[in-house]
Amino acid sequence: MKKILRDNKGSISALVVISVLLYSIVLTTVFMHASSKRKMQMESQILAKEAYEKQLDNLDEIRDEINGGKRVPEEATSETAPYFPDNTFTKKEGTIDTGLVIQDANENEYVWVVVPRTTAVYKTTGLGKTTFTDADYTSIENDLKEYTKTYRGSTSYSDTYAADDKNVGWLTSDEYTELKNSMLKSVYENGGFYVGRYEAGIDTTTGTNRTSNTDKNSDGKYTIEGMPAPVTKADAYPYTYVTRTQAQNLASNVNSGTKTSSLMFGVQWDLVLAFMHNKGNIADSTLTSNSTTMGNYKVNLWTIKNANAKYSTDYGRTFTACPNPFKKESYSSILLTTGADSSFSVQNIYDIAGNVWEWTLEKTSNTNNPCADRGGFFIGTGSDYPAAGRYDDSADVSSKVIGFRVSLF
Repeated sequence: MKKILRDNKGSISALVVISVLLYSIVLTTVFMHASSKRKMQMESQILAKEAYEKQLDNLDEIRDEINGGKRVPEEATSETAPYFPDNTFTKKEGTIDTGLVIQDANENEYVWVVVPRTTAVYKTTGLGKTTFTDADYTSIENDLKEYTKTYRGSTSYSDTYAADDKNVGWLTSDEYTELKNSMLKSVYENGGFYVGRYEAGIDTTTGTNRTSNTDKNSDGKYTIEGMPAPVTKADAYPYTYVTRTQAQNLASNVNSGTKTSSLMFGVQWDLVLAFMHNKGNIADSTLTSNSTTMGNYKVNLWTIKNANAKYSTDYGRTFTACPNPFKKESYSSILLTTGADSSFSVQNIYDIAGNVWEWTLEKTSNTNNPCADRGGFFIGTGSDYPAAGRYDDSADVSSKVIGFRVSLF
């Protein structure tokens, strides 16, 4: 009987020990799970606190963490934050002070135009807006116009809509406003935008220079159907014989990653000039009164050592490879391929003055000729047609002396 009780007591003791061990294991597991969960919660709270406490100059990093974007971190400052439009773009050269150059997978090149995010620029709008009303867009535009007033002068041209019944695919009034607001928002948030390093061109290895514009549909309206895609590369034929609307449609179709590609609005052109003055130390008089020293005009003399450059003495009908070196020793009208010589470059942006005029999205003060072009041309002089100059043409003008340039925002 005692043996049975001992055996039973032993069994009970074993069960108690096992139960205690099991209970301990359960408690330990629960505790570890709770601790792990609490640790994760604390880590999340710490990350949230760190994100919340980031200063204004890090808001772009937060935005990119959310949107999956990619910055050019070594170039970002509190005043400007250049980005890659997507992961197919890479940095080629330069800095925000000398002209930061990026390129896409096909080697089309763009330069970051700094528009400082400061209260000196946005005197009325202020900084840090995250939501935007129509009044805010108007305020941003007015601040930028005030910032670039030196290059506007007394012009009555404005970034407003003008109808076009001569071309296929022109923007509606609402589309125009939406595009402009998108540009203003991007410039405000990022402290700048990208502009084509070169005038839009046609690759000399795959295409031919344009000598006319017969690109029309059955209704006689200009279309881009069948027109070659533009490139933004050195040593390309300038993309001429193109109407303003054709230029916009071509520009809007280039690779822009997650961003928007377009012709520049008038205020963007002026922002490029402000960038050249502020970062490149180019005198305002050079930009507004006489741009001979920075562009290809009839009256300037130059020596080109670029072995890949070509020239035309018959207004772009035929091009010939430049001798090396190619010296222009007398006044004459010579059209050059894009980016022919570094003497035509300011802040890594080529031919903003001279070579060919460039279409913009600005509306002129001339009802019959509502389309604005900028920048001067190879037949004129730098004093008559400086970089800041504004000129008017009709919606069906397609000329040997007018091209365009792509911007990204």
